[in-house]
Amino acid sequence: MLPTSQVPLDLNLLLCLNALLTHGSVTRAADTLGVTQSAMSRSLARLREAFDDPLFVRAANKLAPTPRAEALRTPLNTILQQIDQLVVPTDFDPAKARGRFRLACVDFAQTAFLPGILPGMLVRAPQLGLDIATLDAQPFERLGDDGADLLLALSSNAPADVYQRVVFRDRLCCALRADHPALRAGEGMNVEQYCRWQHMQLQLGHDMRRLVEDRLLALGAARQVSLQVSQIDAAMTVLVGSDLILTAPEHMLRRSARDGVVILPLPFDVPQLTLSLFWHARRHNDPAHIWLRNAICEGLQGAFRNWQAEQLHAPVDLSAVKQMRPLPPEAPTRKDDAPREFPRVGSFYPGYRAV
Repeated sequence: MLPTSQVPLDLNLLLCLNALLTHGSVTRAADTLGVTQSAMSRSLARLREAFDDPLFVRAANKLAPTPRAEALRTPLNTILQQIDQLVVPTDFDPAKARGRFRLACVDFAQTAFLPGILPGMLVRAPQLGLDIATLDAQPFERLGDDGADLLLALSSNAPADVYQRVVFRDRLCCALRADHPALRAGEGMNVEQYCRWQHMQLQLGHDMRRLVEDRLLALGAARQVSLQVSQIDAAMTVLVGSDLILTAPEHMLRRSARDGVVILPLPFDVPQLTLSLFWHARRHNDPAHIWLRNAICEGLQGAFRNWQAEQLHAPVDLSAVKQMRPLPPEAPTRKDDAPREFPRVGSFYPGYRAV
């Protein structure tokens, strides 16, 4: 539907309308496009005049789209997708590429592996910027609302419009101080001993904790998590001076272990942990995004293989692991498996920024 007024529409106004439809907030829309809140408010006023409609009205703590604005959502996404295709380069040269990407990452990967691969990656793409943030409580929502371009997380329950690529797999182990009473008893670490003592939990995601809790429940047991921390170094400091037991990925425990800390296999079987890279469907064919996720994934796999060869068993061959869209078995895909959202113009192309 075309506007009937004489107010000219440019690409910046369309981007503002898309951001407002996505976020339902002038402030968040302005942050997404890198403009001030007052500039976004002026753009909204121009849009209202152009379409002769309020477009958004205040409802509770957000802006709710009017029926006219909702009717514009699908054609607007289609238009922006077509414009995006016009400017996407057919060949991507990392040495010449400009832009900035956002990676939300589980904490231990930031300290254990990323420092070893990022310097070389940024040498290959010196004008690309990368912002790394810690995962929050709703990581996949950040992909949907452009809060992150990539997620590196321990999860297997991604939405249907999110792609997943396995980076590596590891097992869970437990750590405790060497003179812990559970070891002095001479009984070894069994399920009863494991559950008898209080536990410390690293904030690595719901999936990891659920692996342990579900298995203990099946065995008719339960543990008490008395302390949660976000940093492995802090957890190790607490561990050496307490009777707490810490359960975490084996490579994470061994990389951060202190003198006086013992690392043991869990006294019960649990599935392996899977660290994966996730991205939204609308970014799937972006050449810059493809290069970035390949560089991160291949670098992490190489770093983990090297560590395995030095510390543990033979490295795992992940060359045959394919990209996948994980869906629970009980949740059928939509017709033709179409993603829920159309791609929109990405922040990688500086010329698209509203001014």
